Amino acid sequence: MTLSILHPPAFRPGDDMRVGHSGLEIRGRGTWHQIDAFALWPHSPAFMYPLRLIVEAKCYKVHQPVGVGVPRNAVGVLKDISENYFTYRRHGQEFQGPRYNYTAAIFSTSGFTRGAIEYAIAHQIFLIQYENVPVIRPLVEAIRRFDEGCISVRGQGTISAARNYYRDLLAGREPADSGTNRLSEEGIELLRGSITEACRAIGGSYFGMLQGRWPMHLLRSEPLPSSAFENDIVMCSVNGNNRGEWTFVPLDVSRGSARWFELEFSLPSVMADLVAENWDNPIAVANIKQDFFSYIDLSGVIGGIRRNVRLKLDRDWIRRYVSLSAEI
Repeated sequence: MTLSILHPPAFRPGDDMRVGHSGLEIRGRGTWHQIDAFALWPHSPAFMYPLRLIVEAKCYKVHQPVGVGVPRNAVGVLKDISENYFTYRRHGQEFQGPRYNYTAAIFSTSGFTRGAIEYAIAHQIFLIQYENVPVIRPLVEAIRRFDEGCISVRGQGTISAARNYYRDLLAGREPADSGTNRLSEEGIELLRGSITEACRAIGGSYFGMLQGRWPMHLLRSEPLPSSAFENDIVMCSVNGNNRGEWTFVPLDVSRGSARWFELEFSLPSVMADLVAENWDNPIAVANIKQDFFSYIDLSGVIGGIRRNVRLKLDRDWIRRYVSLSAEI
């Protein structure tokens, strides 16, 4: 389904949301919680309350993965927010019930520790990582250059002002003076230059579910071509290397064709470890692909239309690959 990102000032405050000192806050059963952003689904499936995704984004140093403390905190926040029931009146009587279905995701530029992954999976906290995605690497490197020297005024509201300044730039608006007054010349130049340019260079952004259970963010420099999706199911193969860089490409379509595309993504480390441990064994690699890459359900704008499509791996191709590899 298509995500709509919600963050200050682009939301309507109410009894369950507000703008706090550090940004967007949502009310739980026990207290208010600061979060980085909400992702909303504009169209909810039947028999479900509207969906809200609580988003936490972490940009640590290179090779410094997110530890178990972050998903542990997300579990507590999600539980408290999910238990914030609201009062309804019907036929003169009051009763309490939920308004939304909440779930949580953590986005990381440097991956996650095994403990964080295992804990998150056990508690249904979704993880998205960008450690080995070439198309987003310039953006990550530019963000990491934004340090204390980019801030001229420290104190409450400074981080929120910097975030709003950047969001205004991405939206094509002239940022408010409050952001300019809190940023140094170096910070303003970085936000107006490489950080914004690198983000805009990512022309294709699509969310999907791998094997129906693992969320993924698939990226490319250009939007997906509509000519590649005349049907809702597209047969694909998975290409990878020993650097952990992976792509989906259409099967039996040559590079340069109007139907050819490439989607970059990063594997969860648990899956990447399976591949790394068996990289010299082509049969083992092929079997791993069959177990973990049968299909991915992808959602996004393709050819100006919001589409839900399936990238399906050709199982017969994998069987042929295993058979041929065994004969070598």
